[in-house]
Amino acid sequence: MDDWYMVVFADAYEWVEMPNTRGMATFADGGIVGSKPYAASGAYIDRMSDYCGGCAFDVKARSGPGACPFNRLYWGFLERNRERLRDNPRLAMPYRTLDRWSEDQRAALVREAEEARAELGAVKPG
Repeated sequence: MDDWYMVVFADAYEWVEMPNTRGMATFADGGIVGSKPYAASGAYIDRMSDYCGGCAFDVKARSGPGACPFNRLYWGFLERNRERLRDNPRLAMPYRTLDRWSEDQRAALVREAEEARAELGAVKPG
């Protein structure tokens, strides 16, 4: 990951990129370097890039068979880490959004997120 940042950004300096990469991008330091986890939904990726143009997934759908996997992973991450992150002021808006969902919607989302994580090898299938 460190090498990728050094190659991708022309203005990257090792003394800056290493703590940013490990601290901010992975939130491995618990928020010492970055004030929130560097995580994004499909909507953010669509807005900030051109990666979604020809994608078969629906970037607006949060869950369901055709939903963008990044949406499942993003909202599942927030729900899975609610206790740790809910008081972070920079995450107030996404948590307000999650709080408007029904318990059933949140449970389905977490199930789908865990299935996606298992498909990616991040967790063992349940």
